[in-house]
Amino acid sequence: MSTPAPQHPPNRPDPLAVALAQLDPSPHGFNWHALMFAAGRESKARALLFWRVVAGACALVAAGLAAALVFRPAPQPTERIVYIDRFTPPPKGAAPAVEPAPAPPWADSPAPEPGAAVRWFGVRNELLTVGLGALPPLGPSAPPPGEK
Repeated sequence: MSTPAPQHPPNRPDPLAVALAQLDPSPHGFNWHALMFAAGRESKARALLFWRVVAGACALVAAGLAAALVFRPAPQPTERIVYIDRFTPPPKGAAPAVEPAPAPPWADSPAPEPGAAVRWFGVRNELLTVGLGALPPLGPSAPPPGEK
């Protein structure tokens, strides 16, 4: 027994479905890398503009300093007055009034003995590696620390 199908009119198609069915698919597909590159470029547009403005300002300052250096006025010659003392010889037969200055104390100091610098550097290196225990004992001629 077969029952006949009810005779209902078909539903009207959805207008959105009809519009989408009439569209052609995109031939090239979706490029993820191009989308990410474009997004990164747009996100850094302000930073790029900022650094371009900073570079332009630095270039203007450099150009201004160069122009100031090139177009500065020539230096004016300065006039100096120099006083020179005249030497007047003492009268004949008079003793000189000025005595020669004594020699400084360091002028009479003896020259260091040969090899003193090498020994000093040896003691210094030993102090740096070992410590204060590497110092030689104080002799009878050396004053105790704190006395002079």
